[in-house]
Amino acid sequence: MRFLKRRISTQPPVNEPRSRRLTLIRWVYLSIVLALGLWLGNFLYGDRLYLRSEGLVLGDTAVVAAEFPVTVKELLVREGESVKVGKISAIVSSQNVAETIARLAADVAARMIRQSELRIRSEVIDAMIPVAEHRQQFASGARKEFESLLDRRYLALNQHATALENEYHGIQDLQTLKSERRIVDSELRTLESALSDAQSAIADLRRIYDDGRLVAPIDGVVTRLVASKGSVVRAGEPIIELSGDHRFVLAYVPTGGLYSVEEGDEVTVTAGLKVTHGKIVRVEPFAAALPREFQRAFTPVERQQVIRIEFLPGETPPPLFSKVTVRSDGLLSSFIPRIKSPLVRKISVANSKPQQ
Repeated sequence: MRFLKRRISTQPPVNEPRSRRLTLIRWVYLSIVLALGLWLGNFLYGDRLYLRSEGLVLGDTAVVAAEFPVTVKELLVREGESVKVGKISAIVSSQNVAETIARLAADVAARMIRQSELRIRSEVIDAMIPVAEHRQQFASGARKEFESLLDRRYLALNQHATALENEYHGIQDLQTLKSERRIVDSELRTLESALSDAQSAIADLRRIYDDGRLVAPIDGVVTRLVASKGSVVRAGEPIIELSGDHRFVLAYVPTGGLYSVEEGDEVTVTAGLKVTHGKIVRVEPFAAALPREFQRAFTPVERQQVIRIEFLPGETPPPLFSKVTVRSDGLLSSFIPRIKSPLVRKISVANSKPQQ
């Protein structure tokens, strides 16, 4: 029988070479699978192998507040405004301060009047003491004369008694004046000290109050206006919150990793597409709760160790309160030896345990 169409075999020859295109597709597929596996492993366990954490760009914080209850009359700054130290940021008024100054001023006036009276009395006593001394000396001399006449029977007893009485009153008046002068001098010293304290208190209160002008304590940026115009603020409560111009990063490092973080390590700080470099200047000996935006929903509050990172000279820090990612800088040269050392110690401890 003769076939009109020749049958084509579906099985390739045994020695037919594999297509290069299929080989390329296979390697691309394997590369994608490998990259996906590495990405997934890095996503799940990367923070256990090297430094990778989140942080916030912060500045040294300060507040504008009053040391006494006040009413906010005017706010002279707005949020986001840069201020210099000493800039008047708010105008306030305080009825308590006004009443305290008035009371202290009245007290100072009353003490000054009393001080004047005591000084007049002291001058009078100083003028009377010489006369009293002369009177006492004269009475003593007269008494001695009368005693000599009495021994010779030239004087009556009643005259001698009168001389004794005059001498007694002279001594009494002289000692009274001297005692009064000591009391007046002591009261003057006490009054002068109290008057100085009251005047100093008024000066300090007026200096602190400064006619209700509140100034910025640092160079920085106004981050929040806590109070508004017309609101009443208690003593010590912030009216304006500031962040200093010197910026740093507070990062939160998971504990229990295979690496260690030490002061002086250089790190990379990433905020979106912007990359800057910094150095770890302090590793805090405590763990703090992560900020709310770092927490995962429906899970217990997580705490991680806190580190402070300063930006290297010449770097431009991201804006305040930016959420950044911190990664180890120079992973192969710096952090791999630290990953290796804990493993070596664990292996050494395991080998040193006696066999059961």
